[in-house]
Amino acid sequence: MDAVAALFASGHHESSEEIVGSLSRAIFGGNDPRPAGWVQRIMARVSYRALKWTTKSVEGEDKSGAKMKIFSNRLMERSGHAYARSLLDSSRSDISSSVEGGDPMNANYMMLAPEIRKSGGLWDRLFLDSVQGKDVRRRLALETRAMYEEATRCLQKKEPVRLKAVAAGTGLSLILAYDKLIRDGYNPNLITATITDREEANILKANRLLDSLATTREHRRSGGLGCGISAEAEDIFWESLNPDAAKIDPYDVVTAIGILEYFQGFSYSTSGQRLKLAAPVESVTAQDLAGVLYRMLTDRGRLIVNTMRNDPSTRILELFGRRFIYRSREDLRSLLAAVNFRPERLVGSGNIYDVEVYGKNPVPAQPAS
Repeated sequence: MDAVAALFASGHHESSEEIVGSLSRAIFGGNDPRPAGWVQRIMARVSYRALKWTTKSVEGEDKSGAKMKIFSNRLMERSGHAYARSLLDSSRSDISSSVEGGDPMNANYMMLAPEIRKSGGLWDRLFLDSVQGKDVRRRLALETRAMYEEATRCLQKKEPVRLKAVAAGTGLSLILAYDKLIRDGYNPNLITATITDREEANILKANRLLDSLATTREHRRSGGLGCGISAEAEDIFWESLNPDAAKIDPYDVVTAIGILEYFQGFSYSTSGQRLKLAAPVESVTAQDLAGVLYRMLTDRGRLIVNTMRNDPSTRILELFGRRFIYRSREDLRSLLAAVNFRPERLVGSGNIYDVEVYGKNPVPAQPAS
């Protein structure tokens, strides 16, 4: 967590540069972060059962008076680890995004850096080097490389490229890809990169990091105009809900990692089904989200997304109130085909996640009237 604080702190340019450099070498250096092996997967089953027996929950209310579950587990509380606290408090509205996108998740990403990994303590390894933790790091590496590769597809032809990361937390993957593109000598005047998330706190951290790195500080984009890189708060469905608003130019590469698993439809299982909970009818479905992503892309555009499989390590998160929609590659293909996407390539797989690239099918020409 100290590394996360240093990465996103204001004015710590040297520390931020060193951490990003180490993460970039780990991701682009040719050695994929490996998923957990069978021994660790067996231990995840044991851990799940132990936590299921020892975790208790009671009904409570948050500051607004809304009902919430309060979780307790003596061992996790005694650890004092930030990731443990985020799990125990995961139903609280003020930190409900901590596990996906907040500091605890970024702490997991920091474990990609060999220097930071070596300095990690026992609790860091137990909480962050889990089956799910290793898969999350592998997912970040695959997403970042896919974004870089898809961008260079345009840049090698001297064509401009527009990149976007939606619901991206602090946007670390896009920042790493952009940093690599600039360092590799690609023309910054051909690159437009936008990080979006609905949480203002995440965007504040993203902007601090953009101010810290030489490759991004020198190419900040303001007011949504021109080339360069920017981070801004955005509700992904805002444009759909406001059809009269000015249209934003479409993007060539959009990454939507870690978001589809929260939307219903086209799945083989859900947390609710597994736990035999009554499933609320959601006003927005996965197909609605897929339609938004389709409209966000140019005709030549590429979408980077992930699957999510049911696993003992994800069931640990369910013990603390997290709820997921589980999709296989076949489910994801059916979902995206429903809005006219086609699969382009599998970037890589882990125990829980697959990262894939999809393209748009050409819209059939309308017959002349």
